[in-house]
Amino acid sequence: MTAPPGAPDDRPPRLSPPSSAIEPTIPGRPAAGPFARLAYRALGLVFLALAVAGIVLPGLPATPFLLLCVWAFGRGAPAWAARVEAHPHLGPPLRNWRERGVVPRGAKILAIASMAASLALLWHRGVATPVLLAVAAVLVGVAVFLLSRPSR
Repeated sequence: MTAPPGAPDDRPPRLSPPSSAIEPTIPGRPAAGPFARLAYRALGLVFLALAVAGIVLPGLPATPFLLLCVWAFGRGAPAWAARVEAHPHLGPPLRNWRERGVVPRGAKILAIASMAASLALLWHRGVATPVLLAVAAVLVGVAVFLLSRPSR
């Protein structure tokens, strides 16, 4: 029910992205039911927390969690997704990935070093050769993909 013209509106103010916000390019469509929207919002908040932790913790990537955050918010609260994309610190890595597929050089080095260390740990622990070869094949594929992406 809407208030008559000139009467105060009792509804809380709607959060809207700043005027400089870019239009989100989120695949999929918003979730239909209220429970689904709530679940996607909660998932988006978890991914956002992990992304923020990834900014300050070495070894925890931020951009993949930001991508997942914007995807979840796009399903549960598109205005929240637009705010994340417009954020001065969180938005640029998202735009770099979406527009040009950029993976920063430092992230590539860290990812490949982590994969090599993981593979060495598996070998050291005596994991069965077929498992070790399968893991190595996946890690080499990921490394090739990362190295094929632009750094800037």
